[in-house]
Amino acid sequence: MPIYSLLSELDRKVILFTYEQKRDKKIVSSGLMNEEYRAFIITEGEFILWELEKRKLIEAEIVAHAWLVTSKSNDSLLFHFKENSHVSINSLFDELKCDGFWLLEHGILKVRFEHKGHEYDINIIANNNRSIHSALQITDSENVELLKVAPISHAKYGKALLD
Repeated sequence: MPIYSLLSELDRKVILFTYEQKRDKKIVSSGLMNEEYRAFIITEGEFILWELEKRKLIEAEIVAHAWLVTSKSNDSLLFHFKENSHVSINSLFDELKCDGFWLLEHGILKVRFEHKGHEYDINIIANNNRSIHSALQITDSENVELLKVAPISHAKYGKALLD
């Protein structure tokens, strides 16, 4: 099993691209993403166009909203980012509550927290054309999952979920 926590930012983007484009995930999940595969993907036209659809997040928009985070398995969480790099996390459907930390690095929002003995590492990459963003969640440095993330509206920023 690959150790995903050791992946570079570029590797994480390639994995997210692979998941979003519904490509062969065996390359990613089996740890076969070698230098040759990465070099092929990042020079491919589709990856370049995908990357152009992304943008950098800024701190002001991160702390201005609560954020709805959902997975393919329909797990839904609410993230509340604080200016002091802390994040509080609540479930929409049960009593889950925990705290973590966030960091904005090169416009990518990185979130880390622990819950029930598991470590979660999430990288959120903003979309240019809509407010539903993409994220890669790595659990316990072993499992990868695609998430969708949407800021919940704040008067200063307008209709976050619909624009």
